Amino acid sequence: MTSFLRSKLKGSTKSTPPVSNQSSFSETNDDDFHDASEEALPVQTFLHPDAHADGGLAFVDKQLLESQRAAVLQLMKEAGKKLLTGHIDLVNFSVPVKMFEPRSYLQKLADVWVYPRIIAQAADAVDPVQRMKLVITWFVAGLQHVYQSWRKPFNPILGETWQAQLSDGTVMFMEQMSHHPPVTAFHMIGAGNKYEFHGISQPEVSFKTNAIKTAAKGYRRLTFADGGCIDIEYPVYIMRGIVYTAMPRGECVGSAKFTDHSNRLSCVMEFGKVEGSANPLLQRPDSLQGIIYSHDAPLQAASPPEQQKRRSLLPRPSLGGLGSAFSSLSVNRPEDQAHQTPMACCQGNWLSHLDWDSHRYWTLLDSQPDKWTQLQHPLPSDCSKRLDLQTLLSGDVVAAQEMKERLENLQRSDAKIRKAAGSLG
Repeated sequence: MTSFLRSKLKGSTKSTPPVSNQSSFSETNDDDFHDASEEALPVQTFLHPDAHADGGLAFVDKQLLESQRAAVLQLMKEAGKKLLTGHIDLVNFSVPVKMFEPRSYLQKLADVWVYPRIIAQAADAVDPVQRMKLVITWFVAGLQHVYQSWRKPFNPILGETWQAQLSDGTVMFMEQMSHHPPVTAFHMIGAGNKYEFHGISQPEVSFKTNAIKTAAKGYRRLTFADGGCIDIEYPVYIMRGIVYTAMPRGECVGSAKFTDHSNRLSCVMEFGKVEGSANPLLQRPDSLQGIIYSHDAPLQAASPPEQQKRRSLLPRPSLGGLGSAFSSLSVNRPEDQAHQTPMACCQGNWLSHLDWDSHRYWTLLDSQPDKWTQLQHPLPSDCSKRLDLQTLLSGDVVAAQEMKERLENLQRSDAKIRKAAGSLG
């Protein structure tokens, strides 16, 4: 964490024991994590400096906010004119490039996967419950980066790729495998081949008055060198107050699910206030809680990735509910719910900390995120070679808009050819 962020952090008076696990996170000359089996040091709890009073992360860059809102209002004005004349095609309506950041969605997708040390510890864990705890900790630590940029990324072109790496040797490979609906395949390989994280992401975006809701469909699977495997289902992201409020905010809502079928373990992480907690940080909407259960009966098998890929290429209905109640923390069949044993419980806040059974596993203050850098000699299809992205990066917004529209027209033309040939994407 930067000294600037440290200087802005707001603290509470809570002190808790630090992380407890068989092998400490600590590295030489690095006291970000401690081994609670050796000592229990008091740890303060801090809230993200940009935390919104109503929950989630606030859009605090006023200059960018004014610019984005001006672009949105102009977009609505242009759409309104075309709607009155009857000449509007919402599918082909081009979003102003001034609302974009000079990155592809492929790059933005990996923003949250920047804590390789935690997931490497999960790969080294022998106890399946401990591994599940660390996987969930890795997941929670990354959530703060969902809203690290409030600009829209460029939509990937069919066949667009991205190759990148973290400082520890973790590498990432991505490819846009479908244009409509948009589907991205990703494959992350940990340092020393300790683990692989792979899957497909199909973002579904819906608009409602003053908010934008995004649900990441598809599948995400962590596999480890010893044969272990954990499936992850992500929550829903909502940006509220994008037009009318003084300060928009971004939230994570609903639930995240983690399933280890071979060891019959599951956990449903619910987002929202922790009922009965006296800690004010756990009374915020950005709080979370979950229980790892061990099941006597086999868990309901997840659909094979190949089937999920095929289904992901089909049109989806509109978004429905945002998760079940905390009282039903099981992902197995209803008749098996009575045959489950709680193994560990967590509470925390994705803008602050995460505790497992009264032991602190992660804090915002001691977060040390890595950073993705592009691999040398990427494929010609790499997103960094996109002319519209390069032009915007150079600061020429007008030329970038023209280049973006040109590429969009080419995509539509190609899509018509594929449709005529009876192919998907």
